[in-house]
Amino acid sequence: MMTFLKNGLAVLALAVCFTASGQVLISDGTASACGGVLYDTSGEGGAGYSPDENFTLTLCPDDGTNVFLEWINFELDVTSSMFIYDGDSDAAPLLAFSGTGSFQDQIHIASSSNPSGCLTLVFSSGPAGEGIFGAIIGCGQPCLPPVPVINQSQPSPLYVCPEEDVAFTGTGSIAPESPIAMYMWDFNADGTIDFESESPNAEWSFASPGIELVQLSLVDESGCESIQPTNYYVYISTEPNWNTVVQETACTGESVSLSADLTGETFTLEPGNDFGEPIALPDIVGECFTSDININSFLPGAVLADAGDGIENFMVNMEHTYLGDLDVTFICPNGQAMLVSSYPGPGTSLGIPVIGDNPPDPGTGYDYFWSANAPLGTWADEPGVGGTLESGTYTSETSFGVLDGCPLNGVWQLEICDLWAADNGFVFEWGIDFADSLYPVTQSFTPQFGLLCDSTSWEPSSNTDNVLAGAWNCADVTVTNPSPGTQTYTATAVNNFGCEYSQAFDVEYVEFNPFIESSADIFCGGQAVELEVLLSNGGPGDLSVTWNDSPYLSDTTGSVVYVTGMEQPQTFQASIGQEFDDYPGLFCEATATVTIGTCEITIPNVVSPYSSSGDNDLFRIPGIQSYPNVELTILNRWGSVVFESDDFGVQPFWDCAADDATSGVYFYVLKVPVEEGPLVVTDINGERQQYDGEGPFVFEGTFLIVD
Repeated sequence: MMTFLKNGLAVLALAVCFTASGQVLISDGTASACGGVLYDTSGEGGAGYSPDENFTLTLCPDDGTNVFLEWINFELDVTSSMFIYDGDSDAAPLLAFSGTGSFQDQIHIASSSNPSGCLTLVFSSGPAGEGIFGAIIGCGQPCLPPVPVINQSQPSPLYVCPEEDVAFTGTGSIAPESPIAMYMWDFNADGTIDFESESPNAEWSFASPGIELVQLSLVDESGCESIQPTNYYVYISTEPNWNTVVQETACTGESVSLSADLTGETFTLEPGNDFGEPIALPDIVGECFTSDININSFLPGAVLADAGDGIENFMVNMEHTYLGDLDVTFICPNGQAMLVSSYPGPGTSLGIPVIGDNPPDPGTGYDYFWSANAPLGTWADEPGVGGTLESGTYTSETSFGVLDGCPLNGVWQLEICDLWAADNGFVFEWGIDFADSLYPVTQSFTPQFGLLCDSTSWEPSSNTDNVLAGAWNCADVTVTNPSPGTQTYTATAVNNFGCEYSQAFDVEYVEFNPFIESSADIFCGGQAVELEVLLSNGGPGDLSVTWNDSPYLSDTTGSVVYVTGMEQPQTFQASIGQEFDDYPGLFCEATATVTIGTCEITIPNVVSPYSSSGDNDLFRIPGIQSYPNVELTILNRWGSVVFESDDFGVQPFWDCAADDATSGVYFYVLKVPVEEGPLVVTDINGERQQYDGEGPFVFEGTFLIVD
């Protein structure tokens, strides 16, 4: 079956210098007019001519000049034809014949040699003929209409953001006869001029996400108006779906991963009317509920050639205590109506109504659909379950074919009439689902977000964070923060519409800085040194402590342990974890270390740096690490300094071989700045000497370097 734009010419601005008036049908026989529109037998908004038609029309001017026809719509099937004669009968000279090509966009004018100024049209359709035609009627000489062009360098559709000031221009428009005098903009194709100016430039913003059709009309200085619609579509971005998950609490010093994850929300143009709050149906016999949906998403003049194919379904969400009381009708813009359910009918309820409510209270609405190929029968045919008709897709009582030829654009209406008192109900929402094939462009879009560093970023609320991985100007960054408190991280992303969206995420950092407190810094072989794990925040919660394995510790678990038996300084490490009563689910972990020195040092008397065994190859003083700022000077037998250090405990050895020290006797001067003893010095033979009182203590002696 052929698909046509129905006769919608009357909605277009006429490209002629006259005032339009009325319509003329090919079947009228004779007519005098200098304005209006010539249609096939279906008329304005009709579906087209029928098979086996044979009509002759003589069209004459009503002002004594000459008539012309400007063909705006001309679709004839191969079995149909039209002859145009330059005179007031078919005996006049033949002016045009459709068999040589379509009349679309052509102008046929009664010639100056034609004294009547009339045109005679002879039309016939075949046995299976179907098609459509229409032309603007004018007298005198037709003007050449200006041709509007929107955003010549930006093809439709245009992608914009809500509330964005969008620049439009008609500078690419063409004016064949005289300069353009006025640019008239309709930014939502509702037929109302939203902005007009002598300048070709305009600016507009769209408040809500969706799809809008923009039309530009022109008038030139001679008064000639444009005919051709621009049909320029604008897609307005939807808000994104943020799938980003950021932990709400973290420990100070803990790494926090920030990964922006968001997707565009799909918009689909589905005409509907969601009332928000339910609307009560009138329970007065003869009084009807009506609701309108104004549709302007289709090309001007577009109609339903086959309503059963063009309408996927009608939908209403409602509840009512007695469906048999109701007439439910859907009405298209030209008044054609489809009754889907009629009174009288069964006593089944719709949805879940509130029984016996006075005044009426809304119950629960069910979705009810009607389609041409419904799996269920009519409302009257289906028995319902538990006294209620189930949600589903039902058959209409009248055929969808009654809506064939309906204009797509305009006001569609739902009408519900309660024809029996004593019952009540509510309507929550209704809508129409048109077939995608009817729309001139794709009626859905999904904005895309690129999660690369050029379009997605993070921003912290303060500069106290340390970046561990990634970067702030990318989608992924791992940070840590040493400061307790709430830090706000804002993710920003830009989609392919150029729209920027931001979402803030708060992370509360809970202080967790465990440390080890010792009862003494040095173990001197007597009383054990107590080590205790403490928390700087002191927050309540279960604490777990595990110590590194060491023979000098009294235990490997517990917040308090004891050190004994040390002969050399040792470093002890504890792994600490805590749960928090105030932050369920938060578990913080950290390590803490402490070094315990000994009060005993051992000064060697022999070093063998050139031994192949590698033992005793460095000059070391075991235990010296316990003391800060130890001064050591080593001299050779000639009194020359070969090594010196003012903090020997930090790097407690001398690499003799590295300094090319030769074998022989060396002298040392060791100054240990102990403020108060004891300090125990052991010689190589194990003889121990304890020094008490105030330091510093200075020791002088010799040692040998042997090969």
